[in-house]
Amino acid sequence: MSNAVVINLREVREIDARVFLSGPLGRIRLPRLQPGQRETLVADAQEHTLFVVQGSGTAVTGSATVPLRHGVALTLPLGSSVTVEAGGDGLELFIASLATPQAGGESA
Repeated sequence: MSNAVVINLREVREIDARVFLSGPLGRIRLPRLQPGQRETLVADAQEHTLFVVQGSGTAVTGSATVPLRHGVALTLPLGSSVTVEAGGDGLELFIASLATPQAGGESA
């Protein structure tokens, strides 16, 4: 018998992967931003990786602006931050937060 668990992330939008897995993977989210809506990610206690699932927008970090569209991925190492803004058709992201040894194993 398998201990597999199937979770529809489109229904729950967020899970704590530490409940199911060992390792550095912490929170997994599938936020949907409406046109013009912004979200800021700060990598102070964990690193973040985000993938564009649907839509378009921009990601701004420091003086760099990156266009976002389906298939684009960004990784935020410790000490960095990014603000993403949804374009006219909205923006759906898959965001995984990972604990890092430098941050004392914390994850959110």
